[in-house]
Amino acid sequence: MERFDTMLEAAEFATTLCKNWKFAISDDGYDVKDLLVLAETSDSENPIDEDNFYVVSPSGAIGLCEDGEDIDWLILSAAMPNENLPLTYQAVTRMKFCPKCGSPVVPSARFCSKCRNGLR
Repeated sequence: MERFDTMLEAAEFATTLCKNWKFAISDDGYDVKDLLVLAETSDSENPIDEDNFYVVSPSGAIGLCEDGEDIDWLILSAAMPNENLPLTYQAVTRMKFCPKCGSPVVPSARFCSKCRNGLR
């Protein structure tokens, strides 16, 4: 799970993982251009405090970590709408995810138990 200081940085990284998203609390959809505009606007109108940060899941979902621990998932990946997203940042740092399907995997696993993708 990657960590970023601005929503625009998080969105730019998310665009390398996915091409469509939806807002977590509505069905509003975003493509790459829309997501980058939303992120830039959010950063300029409502910048986060210096102790806060954004995280991006393996599928491209974007969350805000306001207290350095709890994650509020804001933008969900359309590629993995049912992704099992962690609720805390500590859980994220100990977890490993399959690069193909985004499922959590045991750190020592050689294959994903869900999609059987080979892991490095």
